[in-house]
Amino acid sequence: MSTEKKTTEAVTEKKAPVNILDMLLGADVEKVKLPVKQFEIKRLSEAFGAPFVVTLKACSADKWEELQDMALSISGKDVELDTNLMQTFIVMESVYEDEAATKLLFKNKELMAKYKATTPKDLVKSILLSGEIIAVYSAVADLSGFGDDAITEVKN
Repeated sequence: MSTEKKTTEAVTEKKAPVNILDMLLGADVEKVKLPVKQFEIKRLSEAFGAPFVVTLKACSADKWEELQDMALSISGKDVELDTNLMQTFIVMESVYEDEAATKLLFKNKELMAKYKATTPKDLVKSILLSGEIIAVYSAVADLSGFGDDAITEVKN
């Protein structure tokens, strides 16, 4: 049997179906934690002459809903979502100053005092440009499962 035929057979071999309930019940719960990634904000790296790297952590479904609700305005039967406000809230609650994602950057009291920001939301707007807020929001949204590659259709 040729090597070429063996390779083809290995590629077309199907994986055995797995019971997803058994998979979830038997899993280490730590494997289902929120994703964390680091990103560089280029403009700030250039401004400070050193890599300005922040840690972004995905938002849980509950946190996302809470932040979205905070950006809603309801007037009678009219409900309006302030997209810019929601994006700012998501950034505020997802950008960490440390790799372990334990200390939120924009809730740092010293930083707020330094930039004369009365709220974390004001601090976000003091440090980041509008496009950077959107870019960070988009990265957090991807981490939170809103990206195009979050799910894949299984073909039979």
